[in-house]
Amino acid sequence: MNRDVDILAVVGTRPEAIKMAPVLKALKRRGIVTELVGTGQHHDWQMFGNFLSDFDLKLDHQLTLQSRDLLGSFVHILSGLGELFLQRKPKLVLAQGDTTTVCAAAFAARKTGCAFGHVEAGLRAFSRELPEEEHRICADALADLLFAPTRIAQENLSREHVNGQVYLSGNTVLDALLMHPPRPVPGNAREGILVTLHRQETVDDRKKFSEVLSALGVLARHHQVLWPMHPRARAKMQEHGFELPSNVQVTAPLGHGEFLNKLVAAEAVVTDSGGAQEEAAILGTPCIAVRACTERPETLTAGVGILAGVEKQGIVDAADEVLRNWDAYARPVPHLYGDGRAGEKIAQACGEFLGVTMDAEDSLDLEKVVRLETFFPKPQRRRAGRL
Repeated sequence: MNRDVDILAVVGTRPEAIKMAPVLKALKRRGIVTELVGTGQHHDWQMFGNFLSDFDLKLDHQLTLQSRDLLGSFVHILSGLGELFLQRKPKLVLAQGDTTTVCAAAFAARKTGCAFGHVEAGLRAFSRELPEEEHRICADALADLLFAPTRIAQENLSREHVNGQVYLSGNTVLDALLMHPPRPVPGNAREGILVTLHRQETVDDRKKFSEVLSALGVLARHHQVLWPMHPRARAKMQEHGFELPSNVQVTAPLGHGEFLNKLVAAEAVVTDSGGAQEEAAILGTPCIAVRACTERPETLTAGVGILAGVEKQGIVDAADEVLRNWDAYARPVPHLYGDGRAGEKIAQACGEFLGVTMDAEDSLDLEKVVRLETFFPKPQRRRAGRL
């Protein structure tokens, strides 16, 4: 482990592992020496380790968190990364998303003299009540390289006059999905509602969580409702003393491929996850976002999802609208997130920043457009839906 390292890539959660995988693959292909750091933010193996295995990733460094609260985890991740950066002296630190891990990586890089690159920069929900909003604002302010996944994200960064270099890269969620495409499911075979809930503002608040559970109970009267339950949601169910609505089927968390297969087979998804909003849009599964605001407005403007809020009636009304007008919402729109080569574009920009000489075959024609409709055809439905 004494060799010089070009890049330390930092991940702490399963979405970060999924979205960083295409970047790591592209960096490796270019011979850029990269080591992968796990912060331990997701400490449950099913929530993190299985996702590393899915993409054949191995950690070179693993931090051990001594605290799980928001402040304590930030302090420990910041300290651990700072020590590691001083030891390994990377030329560039990469982190993806908007978690505590990302914010800590940005500050640690800045304070140890390392350049910092932010993958998935520029997302804004315009609500400072969300801890993720503070994380991404701080990461973008400190970044030398900012990889915007969409045109809207790029415009957000332009308005904020960030100091770093901004690249419109596309979203690596599409690259990752193409690496592990789900089994195709005809529209007339899609059935049931898939649920994912885990965010602090959804499950920590007893009243909000109660409203969401009541809405799921209504949906389960006429539809199969499948909920692979996140450990955070399960813990809060117990803490609040809630009981599961009847007819809602709960399973353990799913691996990346398993989840995508469930998502593409569902009539709709009810979620507070940003990544699930994106994956649903790519696969043509209508999305009911259990959020008051979202940093992924593209799905709303494209007309493939509804922002339902966190109250029972809003969620039920949104589900009713989607199911009654399913054909209008069930449209794959993968082009929202680029052409499936975001990882290659990010790796190319990193190589240029580092001054790495690349062979001609490693250079990308960035203007080339891939016809994603070939991979994600529009599903056709066999019947009108209802609650």
